[in-house]
Amino acid sequence: MDHSSPDRELKTRIETYNQFKDLFASAPIRLMSRVVSAMQAQGFDDQATAIGDMDWRTVPAGDSEDPGLREEWGRLLDWAFDHAAAWMRQLSSHPLGYNLDSVGYPALIQAWSRVWHTQVGLDFANRRGAIPEIFLFHGGNQAVQAALLGVAEAHRERHTTARPATILVPLPTFSCPLDQIALQGMQVVFLPPSGADMDPRAEDLRLIPDGVDIDGLYMMPVNNPTGRTLPPGQMRDFVAAVLDRWPDAGIILDSVYVRLHPRHDQLLRWYLDDPRFADHVMFIDSLSKTHGVTGLRSGAVMTKASSLANGVVRYAQNVMAGPSNMMQAVSLALLSPYLAGDEELEEHAIDLQLRIGRHLQSRRRLHLERIFDRYRDLVDTEQPLLPDPLGFDWEGSMYAVVRLSDRCFEAAREYGVSPTVAFYFETGIGGVPLAGFCGNPNLDRHGLVLNGDDPTLDSFRREAERFVRLSFGMVAPPQKHGE
Repeated sequence: MDHSSPDRELKTRIETYNQFKDLFASAPIRLMSRVVSAMQAQGFDDQATAIGDMDWRTVPAGDSEDPGLREEWGRLLDWAFDHAAAWMRQLSSHPLGYNLDSVGYPALIQAWSRVWHTQVGLDFANRRGAIPEIFLFHGGNQAVQAALLGVAEAHRERHTTARPATILVPLPTFSCPLDQIALQGMQVVFLPPSGADMDPRAEDLRLIPDGVDIDGLYMMPVNNPTGRTLPPGQMRDFVAAVLDRWPDAGIILDSVYVRLHPRHDQLLRWYLDDPRFADHVMFIDSLSKTHGVTGLRSGAVMTKASSLANGVVRYAQNVMAGPSNMMQAVSLALLSPYLAGDEELEEHAIDLQLRIGRHLQSRRRLHLERIFDRYRDLVDTEQPLLPDPLGFDWEGSMYAVVRLSDRCFEAAREYGVSPTVAFYFETGIGGVPLAGFCGNPNLDRHGLVLNGDDPTLDSFRREAERFVRLSFGMVAPPQKHGE
C-alpha cells in the first residue's frame, strides 16, 4: 500500500472512522481506540491510541534516556508471571486441596502495607481482632466500587433508605466511576471548577446550594483525564472544606497514579494533619499503573474509617469480589521486595517505578512537542491544562489535555464531525473529547444528576468541548530531534 500521499492517509482515516462510528457511538473512548488501532494495523503511522496501557513494550530498544529500562522492566514481569505459573502448576495437581481464592492473601496484605509505609509515608495494617484497614480486590475499578458501597452503607445506617446516597464529583473526572455511581443508583452532584486549570478548590463548594446533603466525595489526587497533580495543600483544604460542610461524608481518593509521581512521598502526607481525615478518607491503589500490568486486575482500598468499613467488609466477603488467584501470585512476586524487609531492595523497586513514570512522561512530552511543532494551527495559543506548555515538564505521566484552536473547529465543520475527530483526521493523533469526562448518559437517563440544570455546569461543559484528552499508551515514543 502506498502511504506516501497525505490525501490518501486522510481519506483512509475518514473511511475507517465511518466504519466504527455507529457501532461505538455511545463510547467515544472505544470508538477512537478502534479507529486508531485499525489505522495502525493498516501500516499507517498514527501516533497515539485513545486507551493507554503502560506496557513495557512501549520502551524502545536502546532508549537513549534510560538504556536499561526495557530489560529491567521486562525481566521483572517475566519473573512475576513465571511465579504465577508455578502456583498454577502446583494448584492444578490438587484441585480439591486448595482454596483457589487465597494463595497468599495475608502476605500480600503485608506487602501492600509496607509499600504505603515506605513510598507514601502512611501506615495501614490488618490487625487481629480489629476491622481491616487494607482490602484487596480484583482490580482498581472493583476497589472503587467497594469504596462507593462503603459510602452507601454508611449513608443507609444514618438515614435508612429514605433517599439514595449522594456523591460529589469535581469535574472533569474519569468515566468508569461515574458509570458505577449510576449502576448503584446513587445521586451525583457535579462540581465544575472555577479556575482555568480545572483543579478543584475549596471555594468552588459555594456553587452547591444550601440544603444539598453530600454523603461522599470521589476525586483523584493525580487527575484522570487531565493528568494534573493537585498540590497537597490545595487537596487538604478541599477535603477539609467538604468535611466542614458535610461532617459525615466519606472521601474516596483514587490514588492509582501517586506512586509513579516524583513527589510520591509528599502528595498524601496532609492526611496526617487532621484527625478527621483518618475517620473519613479511603484511598484506592493499584499495581496496574506502577508496573504496567493493567490486565492483571490488582486493586486495593486503604482506610482507617471504621464508619465506612461495613460496606467494604461485606463486599469483600463475597468470594467473587476477592482478588483472583493469578493476581495474588503475580502481585506477591512484584511486591516481594517489601516482604523481604531489605531497604536496599525496596529502594530499587521504587526507583524502577519512578523510571517507568519518567518513561511515560518522556513519551507524553515528545508527542506534545510534535503536536506543537507540526500542527500549531490546530491548537490554541492558551493551554491552561498544561502546566508547562513550552517544556512539558512532568505532569500526569501518560495523559495530556490540549485546547483546540478555532481553525480546528473550522475543520470540524468542514468534515461534519466533532473537533476531536477533526484533530485526528488532520494529525493521526487519537483522543477523546474532554466533555465526555464531564457527565454520564446513564446518570442523566435515570435523573440522578441533582444539579443537571445548573447554568455554571452547562457553561463549563461547553468550554470542555474545546479540549481533547490524549493518551499515549501502547505506542513507542517518537525519537527526539537528531536521533
